[in-house]
Amino acid sequence: MSLFCTACTNNDKDLLSRIKLRNKIIIGIKNDSKPFGYIENNELKGFDVDVAKSIAKRILGNEDLIEFVPVTAESRISDLNSKKVDIIIATMSINPKRTHIIDFTNPYFVAGQALMLKNSSRINSIESLNTRKVGIILGTTGEKTIRLLAPNAMVIGKKNYNDAFNLLKEDKVDAILADDSILYGFILDNKGYKILPARYTKEYYAVALRQGKENKELKEELNKILEYLHKSGKLNRIKDKWIPNLHKVG
Repeated sequence: MSLFCTACTNNDKDLLSRIKLRNKIIIGIKNDSKPFGYIENNELKGFDVDVAKSIAKRILGNEDLIEFVPVTAESRISDLNSKKVDIIIATMSINPKRTHIIDFTNPYFVAGQALMLKNSSRINSIESLNTRKVGIILGTTGEKTIRLLAPNAMVIGKKNYNDAFNLLKEDKVDAILADDSILYGFILDNKGYKILPARYTKEYYAVALRQGKENKELKEELNKILEYLHKSGKLNRIKDKWIPNLHKVG
């Protein structure tokens, strides 16, 4: 009977306690979104990866005690709520629709949606995209923005940023609308492209968690860690490492 009760107690532990008990945190992350999460020379790296490692170090004492699970913009909420991962750190912005089904920590990064075009393009505003083709990433807030600001644009959605960029590269769209922080990675790696200076939204990236009491202590701990990373200057150092001079782009 006592063994049965012990098992019940372990099963009823909050998520933070279970993470510490297993000595590993399972984090959903993108692997196709340079400079936030991408693979280079068979190594997963980027801004979100460094944030994840900093979190693991503060919770478990070792930044390597992570199991990274690749997610996409479309899959990340279902991967979280199906308990495939403990948390999501994947350029995920807070918005009212998402807060109905998942929870968020305080933000750790502020991005803005922007347009990327070829240098030869004469498009100079989002309104110029009416009757033109624009690429977006499915599962992001880009489609809502384009529908609001250029309602007659022809929207073509792709599951990841690389596929969306290929649309632009092959002249199948006139522009891509996405977070400037992600577009910057393509500007760094490819000549002949530009980002227009206007920013159409503010996207507050945060760590995503499941809703419910079992996640309360983990959320509180994550917010303490993010506050520490901010006040200690670690977040700014991570930003300078992966996204230097972002404000100068365009």
